[in-house]
Amino acid sequence: MNVVQWQMAVVAALVAGGNALAAAPDLDYMARLMTAAAAAHAPYPDLVRINPALSEADLYAVQQRFVAAQVAGGASIAGYKGGLVPQAPIGGVLFAAGLRVLPKTVSRADFHSLLVEAEIAFEFCTPVSAQLADVAAVKAVVCRLRPAVELPDAAIPDLGAIKTDLPRLAQALIPTNIATRDVALGQPVEAAGIDLTALTVRTSRDDALLGERRAGPANAAMWEAVRWIVNDFVLKHGYRIDAGQIVMPGNLTGLHVGEAGHYRVDYGALGVVEFDVVD
Repeated sequence: MNVVQWQMAVVAALVAGGNALAAAPDLDYMARLMTAAAAAHAPYPDLVRINPALSEADLYAVQQRFVAAQVAGGASIAGYKGGLVPQAPIGGVLFAAGLRVLPKTVSRADFHSLLVEAEIAFEFCTPVSAQLADVAAVKAVVCRLRPAVELPDAAIPDLGAIKTDLPRLAQALIPTNIATRDVALGQPVEAAGIDLTALTVRTSRDDALLGERRAGPANAAMWEAVRWIVNDFVLKHGYRIDAGQIVMPGNLTGLHVGEAGHYRVDYGALGVVEFDVVD
């Protein structure tokens, strides 16, 4: 099924099921739509546009079903990610199959709408099953940091129109599992040896600077963002932190459209990740 056929099928399904959705949200049905869209590399349906009465709890319930379907199909959870932290914080699940250590190429054909986002992965060496009281508690269980370039599939309807409306964007992203796909990982570095406030991160394509996160005290907020993800997403939604899993608290240099070219993300003392995006 091509993208046009997929879109027509979704429209037909929504017309047929619209009244039922409005009366009593069928969360299983919505999750199936998400699963089908992901399999077809097609745009995700905008559930809140279909039914504006959907609550955040409803949207996360769809996400959990979407994630559970992938786990039932053989996927394994390798970590978690945050988005829009701290303004409109949301969380999602990372799968082991999407973690790629220093990939040489990324094919745009594998995505509907590829984005490139420079992030940092915080690796836990101690399982977490209880709330983390403060940043010190986070640092006590995180042993390594890794440069991590997220490669999400931002197949969100009207993304350009809603991307500055963070609460509305959060509603669109939650049921898609925050558009999670792949992550290009660099080599791990001992966390104790890295001062995030001294870290400058630069993202470039074909030697042209796309975005920069300069060193400064604001970088320390990443630790608090990791704490939010663990406490308010992972544990709150019945997941767990196992040793070896990672948490990614959000992008550092902006959201960049994954156009063809050579990408290089320089994390200073944390290392470099570079790869080619090909058509």
